[in-house]
Amino acid sequence: MKKNYLFSMMIGAMMMTTVSASAQYITEAPAGGFDFSKGTDYVVIYAPDAQVTAMGSNILSNQNLDPTRTKNQFYYWTADWDPTLFTLYDIEDTHTNSWGGDAKLDMTPLYAWGAGHFGAKSQPYNLSCITEDHILHIGFMNIGAETATNNFKFTFGPTGGEIKLVVNKEVGQAAGDLIGVGNAPTINKWYYLDIPIKDLLDPDGDYGFECDFSKPTGTIIFNVGFNEGTVSAFTAGAVDPDTGMKKITITQKGSALALDGVYLYKKNSTGIQQTVATGAAANDVKEIYDLTGRRVKDYRPGVNLVKTANGVKKVIMK
Repeated sequence: MKKNYLFSMMIGAMMMTTVSASAQYITEAPAGGFDFSKGTDYVVIYAPDAQVTAMGSNILSNQNLDPTRTKNQFYYWTADWDPTLFTLYDIEDTHTNSWGGDAKLDMTPLYAWGAGHFGAKSQPYNLSCITEDHILHIGFMNIGAETATNNFKFTFGPTGGEIKLVVNKEVGQAAGDLIGVGNAPTINKWYYLDIPIKDLLDPDGDYGFECDFSKPTGTIIFNVGFNEGTVSAFTAGAVDPDTGMKKITITQKGSALALDGVYLYKKNSTGIQQTVATGAAANDVKEIYDLTGRRVKDYRPGVNLVKTANGVKKVIMK
């Protein structure tokens, strides 16, 4: 049954009650990355294009970042005293994403209060399809200095009623108005945070958020930053005419984060939803992808994602 939820922070003894001490919402990303065949009803906030293609017909709502920055955008706070200066900088990093591709977001704070935001522009975010059966997924990597503090904070939901989470705090541990979701101890390693919506709204557990997903919102929908982060040292050069921002050179990296996915999904209890014995008709096939989202030239044994004129099909080759 579809439901719309209101989440608000609960305080006091209720926060530290029924969630098991063994609960673990953060795991190391598996080899090959997230397997999209194991999920359904995807609600995309951010994912690389290849991974959106891999989700195929299982996408319920695609509100991915708009490359033209017309519908929505990812942006950084700028310094009040200098609007050409980023406070959170998109650093150039050599790591691949958890699927082995290039697409991801890399960032480091230039001031302690720096944060990055996914915000609506011409089109509000609509999350009314989210139910308690959905799981919030965030793929992230610590790309900061070994000595830096990397308690990453993620807030999700309309401004004023967000789910507020922090990494590298034990499950249910409070850090101001943020609540811990577990540990990601190793730098330069991809981790996945997968936390059920029903756990976040459980009033008798470590969480108990209220957030109104029922109405479209034209505000920030997802915020990423650093709780007690180590600020990176930098120099600021001339203003880039393409961006209107000063060119930044990081002279000493502090805390830093890479992000390669923010989406919600339900576990697929039915397995492969569409199979064929011999593949799609040759004249119908436009592109073929494996389950990691990588485009391939021909069918491979196992499950292939085939993009056709009529949509995306799952094709099993013996």
